[in-house]
Amino acid sequence: MSQSVAVQQNISVKVLAKMAMCLAVVSVSSYIAFPLPFTPAMVVATTAATCLTAFVLTPKQTFMTLSAYLILGGLAGLPILPGGTGGLGRLLGPTGGFYFAWVLAFTAVSYFKGSRPDLKRYIAVAIIVSIPIVYIGGLISMMLVLNIGFKAAFMQAVLPFIPGDVVKCILAAFIGVRVNSALGE
Repeated sequence: MSQSVAVQQNISVKVLAKMAMCLAVVSVSSYIAFPLPFTPAMVVATTAATCLTAFVLTPKQTFMTLSAYLILGGLAGLPILPGGTGGLGRLLGPTGGFYFAWVLAFTAVSYFKGSRPDLKRYIAVAIIVSIPIVYIGGLISMMLVLNIGFKAAFMQAVLPFIPGDVVKCILAAFIGVRVNSALGE
């Protein structure tokens, strides 16, 4: 009996360590960002890090990790949101919809990624599932907070980011396959 308890504890420690590492990678990636002059949204490495999180963790673990990221960055005010910022104002600002959408989008990516590492599947799922959900979140927040129409929000929240987000999905898929293969998952 004590042996099975030890095995369960080791699994829990491994899962918690993976979640903590993913949270750290997502948090640090927020410092890799640069603004664009025509939009309040920035080009951020966080998109790739959240996508990688989805490939490494289960859907439930992804949801918990990215929710913890929002709580720490938004509610606790730690400077871990894109651009090294934090605070509730950031979550409720024009780009807040992107952050909330990350939780939903990448939990869905984790759900649809399949049970074995597969580069083509990872890329397809990341692009087809995450990009539309994230852009819908960004569009909604920009339209509401900036009081602008769909076309203006589309030009600020979607169009300039499509090529980079596709590249980030491919990069995250490539790394995700390598990490899962190395971990034997």
